[in-house]
Amino acid sequence: MTTGTSPIPVHRDDDGEVLGHLVPTTGGWQPMTVFAAALAGPSDFEQAESVLRNDGMSCLADPWWVEHEPGQWREARIQEARPDRLRVWWADPMIEQSAHGQWIDPRAIKVQRHRP
Repeated sequence: MTTGTSPIPVHRDDDGEVLGHLVPTTGGWQPMTVFAAALAGPSDFEQAESVLRNDGMSCLADPWWVEHEPGQWREARIQEARPDRLRVWWADPMIEQSAHGQWIDPRAIKVQRHRP
């Protein structure tokens, strides 16, 4: 096990793709997506790594919630994920949007896996 204060990337074994990061916290290790959204609460290193290996990529197909305005959340589907940006498609069919989705900055806008 590696210890320290920096996030530790977890790579998929077969192709080296980054599944997410393990972030040290006072409560243990927090599994985080590639765009720094929490996948689960802190736990020991092995459990947190297991969450990333099991859910790190597959969770991107799940519904996600984006706080597009303070206190106003929208359900979205992630089309593309990068550390500094997400391309999302809003789940609400009444929202006018590009056929290619919308790019958002997950560092500036709250994005979470579960409905707020």
